[in-house]
Amino acid sequence: MKSLPPLKSLQFFAEAGRLLSFKKAAESLNVTQAAISQQIRQLEERLGQKLFERSARTVQLTDAGRRMLPLILRGFEALSDGVDTIQGDPRSDVLRISTLHSFSSSWLIPRLQEFQQMYPNLMVQLAPSNDLIDFKQGDIDVAIRLGGGGYSGLHEEKIFQGDMVLVASPSLLRDIDVNNATQVLSLPRIEDTTKGVQDMFTSCCKQYGVDAQKLRPILQSENAVPLIEAALIGQGYLMIDSCLITEHLRVGSLIRLLGFSQQSPYALYLVAPEAQFNWQKVKQFKSWFTPKVRGFLQA
Repeated sequence: MKSLPPLKSLQFFAEAGRLLSFKKAAESLNVTQAAISQQIRQLEERLGQKLFERSARTVQLTDAGRRMLPLILRGFEALSDGVDTIQGDPRSDVLRISTLHSFSSSWLIPRLQEFQQMYPNLMVQLAPSNDLIDFKQGDIDVAIRLGGGGYSGLHEEKIFQGDMVLVASPSLLRDIDVNNATQVLSLPRIEDTTKGVQDMFTSCCKQYGVDAQKLRPILQSENAVPLIEAALIGQGYLMIDSCLITEHLRVGSLIRLLGFSQQSPYALYLVAPEAQFNWQKVKQFKSWFTPKVRGFLQA
């Protein structure tokens, strides 16, 4: 077999060539910029060819670099495919899903039986968590997340984007005009401390000439589950993503207030490393989950 340059130097070249920046390549590979420069310099010496034209602020590929880059990138893709082929799906009979606490209890668990009837040989394991887990640990196949997207190093598929709404239990609203801002905003407040929700509540209050900072909450959390439970038993009103309370709105256990509804800054996503979206069990879950969620939330 022909002797090749070190894999590390080829990797550093590919990343610097792709990004046209030694600095960005260093950030991407979690190394120093000096390490990038050194490896590329050694590669150029090994090949007897300059691969980059360097200036004070930029780097550009030479003709040799431009010819070499697509071939090296394809080579790394082939290496990745080879590793994926060997590793594959370690547990093809078990689907391990990380999902939000609130979405798991309110939507997924009541409907999982239908999925399991479609795929009776596939056992589902749920790992409720509001944090995006580390897929490198290898114990999760796919995650359901409500967020702003842009999950670094992962493939994401946007499923649905709902609205932010203001809601309360009917038990809290006796003798209250649900369209009267003065009456509604004087009720006890339950607060989701997530920044996007707080910004939306501030915007809502401004519409009615109210300073949101003066409306002290009686309960705060980043976890929607206790907030929804508190709202259901009439402890206060709550601003929340409609994706999490659609069933409660349908049956009337929570009621919209002030007619307020604005597009949520968050959306429901399926998230996983790109290779795992090619696993049969993940494809099966996605093909069931996506139309089921959209059909329910859009109805």
